[in-house]
Amino acid sequence: MTITAGYEFTWAARQFGEREAVVFQGQRLSFVEVNRRANRLANALIELGLNSDHRIAVLLNNCFESLDTVIGAEKAGVTYVALNARHTAAEQHKILKDADPTVVIGGLEFEGILSEAVIGIDGIKAVYGLGWRHGDAEDYFGLVAGSSDEEPEVLVEPSDLMRIHYTSGTTGSPKGITISYQRYYDRQNNFFTALEYGLDIGDSIIHVGPLTHAAGNYLIPYFIRGARNIIMPSFNPLEMQAIIERERVTSLLLVPTMLIRLLDELDRERFDLSSIKHINYGMAPMPVEVLRRGIEAFGPIFREHYGLSECPQPATLLYPHEHVLEGSEEAVRRLASCGRPTLNINIEIRNADGVAAPSGEVGEICIEAKGAANVGYWRSPGQYEENVRQGWFHSGDLGWMDDEGYLFIVGRSKDMIISGGFNVYSREVEEALFAQADIKETAVIGLPDAEWGEIVCAFVVRQPGSELDASTVIDHCRDLIAGYKKPRVVEFIETLPRNNSGKVDKAELQLIFRERHGIKSPGSGGFVSARY
Repeated sequence: MTITAGYEFTWAARQFGEREAVVFQGQRLSFVEVNRRANRLANALIELGLNSDHRIAVLLNNCFESLDTVIGAEKAGVTYVALNARHTAAEQHKILKDADPTVVIGGLEFEGILSEAVIGIDGIKAVYGLGWRHGDAEDYFGLVAGSSDEEPEVLVEPSDLMRIHYTSGTTGSPKGITISYQRYYDRQNNFFTALEYGLDIGDSIIHVGPLTHAAGNYLIPYFIRGARNIIMPSFNPLEMQAIIERERVTSLLLVPTMLIRLLDELDRERFDLSSIKHINYGMAPMPVEVLRRGIEAFGPIFREHYGLSECPQPATLLYPHEHVLEGSEEAVRRLASCGRPTLNINIEIRNADGVAAPSGEVGEICIEAKGAANVGYWRSPGQYEENVRQGWFHSGDLGWMDDEGYLFIVGRSKDMIISGGFNVYSREVEEALFAQADIKETAVIGLPDAEWGEIVCAFVVRQPGSELDASTVIDHCRDLIAGYKKPRVVEFIETLPRNNSGKVDKAELQLIFRERHGIKSPGSGGFVSARY
């Protein structure tokens, strides 16, 4: 059975017409205009000879054109590859060489990076810049200017590739996850089912994260229901509050760092934030202390989701009514969880032998769901066999479940630190550190050690004006976690490095530590930081 690519956007344009659909920096597009813009790009790509056998790679910050490329590629039946705006030219080159796109589209701010990154990749036939030209190709606006806005009506097979999503690579090299049209629609159906709150044309959501990542999961439900999607190019807590007041925004989607900054700069005297009904969060672990502050400021309107690129999302949900600060010890403790599996999702915790672990025991989070066992990897032989066994996807995340099925994540298996023969989970140490009032953000990594095998290193961002020192950080942990779990090394840093999904880049933290202390490779020793 074939599918008309991008029909959901065509349907929404017919259904909601000239109603406001998308807002960006004060400019507004109707549902009809969004659809027509996407059609122009889709028809331009088709005129270039692109089809389901081809790929386009896109490097854009959030803007109207980023939306055009996502929808336009889908309507053309061309595979979409999102490039990470934080990557260097060398990193972009590596992904471009692997993805092998025919066309590359890039923003003006990425002209230098892309011009260098595409060198030597023969498969790239044209680079279209927004306001800049590369080689003989016209710029992006010239490409779409003369193109038809009629419906392309391209038919695709459910198994055709819609996207290749490169993982964040927080502990290693990114890998390309292939998403077919069928897997994409299965994911959207799961997302619709999991939305417990009704959406209507009076609702709106702010997108700060890249539309090609987690934000895109919320884009479609709001679009299909006739609600508004409000795009911010980057996060600014004061600007966000101004937009909430001006646009009467009803929903937010935040990563932990954004919530921390929003709470730090919350100004209810200047801004009316009463329209907010839902605050969705995920993509990275949310410290319980930060969540408590959020609930105290906004009330129990928070909603956490956990998921992975390889699986239908969300895999679990912690609903607003489960965000409680008072009640039984068990209920309050569940603030540290990411909720329970959603409909159509089964989750098991399995030990190193692949056997289901009892409640309370830490093991690998394994997921069984429609599409989870059909995950594909782009040009990564052996990756499927490594991750999918007997129909279950092995996530690489470590966690445990309580008797009621609530899932508690303790970290990545590759992040687990083994110190003196004991397992140390980064999430537990980070939660203990967050209880120190002078710590704004923190992340934990393992460092090689001749005596202990590995020791815990904490990277710490101080609160503004704080003079917190390493010994105080370590002393703070003594009564909260076992001795082998407490940091032996503390590194202070202005900001934590993050990838495009908002997750802390722990591979970059390892590199920062080695560069600070003149260590050429992970195994060459030579610690300089004070140890306790």
